[in-house]
Amino acid sequence: MNTNQNIVGGRLKADGTLQLDEKLTLPPGRVRVLVQTDSQKLPRENTWAVLERIWAERKSLGLTGRTKQQIDADIKTLRDETEDRMREIELIRRREQ
Repeated sequence: MNTNQNIVGGRLKADGTLQLDEKLTLPPGRVRVLVQTDSQKLPRENTWAVLERIWAERKSLGLTGRTKQQIDADIKTLRDETEDRMREIELIRRREQ
């Protein structure tokens, strides 16, 4: 391989930036970049299989999801706080009139 070039793999991110798989060995300075899609496509993992893997990883780490009661309590707390804030705003508006 030419010592003035490196061929490395990488990933093009959604924001348009490149993430290289390894560090380049070229000297610092301007470079020319040619980006080609990789002809080798990885098989797409089944969505259900991904979810099962995530659940297994969470379980192995001792992480548990919130119960229905915890979620309902959090929603009630948020609603109560919002109502309290709306009452405060209404009082302020009445004083200003």
